[in-house]
Amino acid sequence: MRVAVAGLVLAVLVAPAAALDGRRLRVRDGRLVDHLRREVVLRGVNARVAGVFDVTFPDGRLPLEPIPVFDAGDAARMQQLGFDFLRLPIDWSGLEPVRGRYDPTYLDRIAAVVDACEAHDVVVLLDFHQDAFSKEIGEDGAPRWVLDLLLGPTGYPFLGGPLGDLNARRVAPAALAAGQRFFANDAGIQDAYAAAVAVVARRFARSRAVVGYEIMNEPLVLGVPDPEAVLLAFHRRVLRAVRRVDPRHLVAFEPNVLRNATNAAPIPRTPFPDRRALYAPHVYTDVFDGQTYASGDPAELLPSMANAAREAAAWGTPLLVGEYGIDPGAAHANDWITAELDLQDRFRAHAAFWVWEETSQGRWGLFEGEDTEPGGERIARTTALSRVYARAVPGTVVEHAFDAQANTLRLRWRPGGRGPIELFVPARRYPTGFAVRCNGAPIDAAPDAVGVVRLRCGRGKGEHLLELAPAARADAITR
Repeated sequence: MRVAVAGLVLAVLVAPAAALDGRRLRVRDGRLVDHLRREVVLRGVNARVAGVFDVTFPDGRLPLEPIPVFDAGDAARMQQLGFDFLRLPIDWSGLEPVRGRYDPTYLDRIAAVVDACEAHDVVVLLDFHQDAFSKEIGEDGAPRWVLDLLLGPTGYPFLGGPLGDLNARRVAPAALAAGQRFFANDAGIQDAYAAAVAVVARRFARSRAVVGYEIMNEPLVLGVPDPEAVLLAFHRRVLRAVRRVDPRHLVAFEPNVLRNATNAAPIPRTPFPDRRALYAPHVYTDVFDGQTYASGDPAELLPSMANAAREAAAWGTPLLVGEYGIDPGAAHANDWITAELDLQDRFRAHAAFWVWEETSQGRWGLFEGEDTEPGGERIARTTALSRVYARAVPGTVVEHAFDAQANTLRLRWRPGGRGPIELFVPARRYPTGFAVRCNGAPIDAAPDAVGVVRLRCGRGKGEHLLELAPAARADAITR
């Protein structure tokens, strides 16, 4: 009996592991690993937050749009849906409304969101956001003094709310001219930007709940001979400023925003000049590229993700899909979400869905209004996003395949780390429970209060296989 028991690869339930520590994540062979050398995956959402996403004016102009509140209840609900990651858009205009004066209360509002997330094991990427360059002429981004410096005090229109013409603002002459002059580094403006990013990095350098800093949302570089070189030089400038005050957290960088329409970016010739970086394109295939996903064919979505994986590999970084999403009224919208998640699993991508809550524009959120409003949850949308995935695996994942129709997971990995496997298993998908096999042998596995299953599976150096299925379909798990 001893020999028989020893011969089985047993899994045991383990005590809860320590929460993810953003300061201790590292990049190894293009994968993100924690301090136990477990391969980890960040899956979550973007959230625009009142008081942080800066769309108000002190001169009497109407706010551009209503922005939802974010509190501990939001963080708790994210955790219950299986999200361990928040991409938080922050604005230069809110941080430095007057040149050289950084607003401590704005930093405190960011910190309040980070603290709420930390209490619920959600790590935060602080994203320096812009859309159409500035709230003065677009939606958000640079403060007014930057426009005065780049375009002159009378060289741009003063726009206010309500915001109903964002697409027109993105391509308006003032927005394009400001962007061109920013990336030409007129008046040394990039140094001022880098200094602002460093202020944020200094404030959160010791935070375990911060995973890192994103250099700029959707940069647009046009009208120069080598836009890729110009963008990389900008990224290097900001990176140097961050590393002077924070050598530990990750830095995320995006390609030229034109990728949103082309579904591909140029392959770099050399790796990114920092070993703690994430390549963070946005994936809106069949959304912003003139298509509509009317066919519902997942094959249409493959090229963009395959290209993104190649781009990340060339940069020598993990792949983070910083934004992906689709109008809930679009045909096959939830099928689109499922297909994108399948590809993220396949290419080992981290991701943040756009957007948590929304009370304006296209209302792409997981909730119609605030998440506390009765009946506001878009159940089909949250169910598509809330699915089984391995959050941490002690080794290198070889295969991670979730079948959303059958609610089955197949996970193969090569051992190389320590600590337990962590799976998120949403109760809504398993009303009668679920069954797990480790290398063909049935094992006990039970979720904690928020749906996380921690277990050990496999001994030795060979590949290991974990399979999960609804309890009623336990016989569907292959041996």
